Amino acid sequence: MSMIGDAMRTIESVILLRSKVERLNEELAATNGQVRRVVDSVIQINGRLIRLETFEEMRSGIRPTPRIEQ
Repeated sequence: MSMIGDAMRTIESVILLRSKVERLNEELAATNGQVRRVVDSVIQINGRLIRLETFEEMRSGIRPTPRIEQ
């Protein structure tokens, strides 16, 4: 009977662990979504900073204004 009891406890433990893993996977997916949004925001901000830096360099004469070819 001891082996059956051990097997049942092992099965219960596996079921509990599986439930915990599923919950952690859901939390990880949510965190990944948040990280993606932060990265997207950083990329947008970086693009704006580069455009602002370019504008400031052109305005101050450090970088020549690009000519439009026709």
